[in-house]
Amino acid sequence: MATRSVIAKLDSKTKKIAAVYCHNDGYLEHNGTILDSYYQDESKVDELVSHGDISSLGNNIGEKINWDDVELQHKNQQCMFYNRDRGEKRKPAAILEDDIALIEFADEDCDAQFIYMYAFGAWYVYAIGKDHQFKELDDILSKVYKD
Repeated sequence: MATRSVIAKLDSKTKKIAAVYCHNDGYLEHNGTILDSYYQDESKVDELVSHGDISSLGNNIGEKINWDDVELQHKNQQCMFYNRDRGEKRKPAAILEDDIALIEFADEDCDAQFIYMYAFGAWYVYAIGKDHQFKELDDILSKVYKD
């Protein structure tokens, strides 16, 4: 069973949020760690979200590869996108008005367990059904790995 998540970015100019669905490994120890470690550059976050829905998040965005080449996926440690790599006509990033719309999108449209949002130069995380606020991802990860 997949741990679904939503990966989002707040546009500092428009104050709107671009959000994409990510099907696999949405838990903190995987997607949270990858985002915190490899996606700290705002332009890289923009590129990630621009590809639309994600099957699995990798350490790098990568290039188009054969969807069925699991060995190459793991070797390259790259993202797998439904549109780019599988050829599916998936939805592009949803553009949402605020964090409440983002939570509703993640919960109702994506059945996600986690939301990761890049805003103000940092990553934040929201656990659906557990949190009632976004928390700094760095703080949460330090607690996960400390315990």
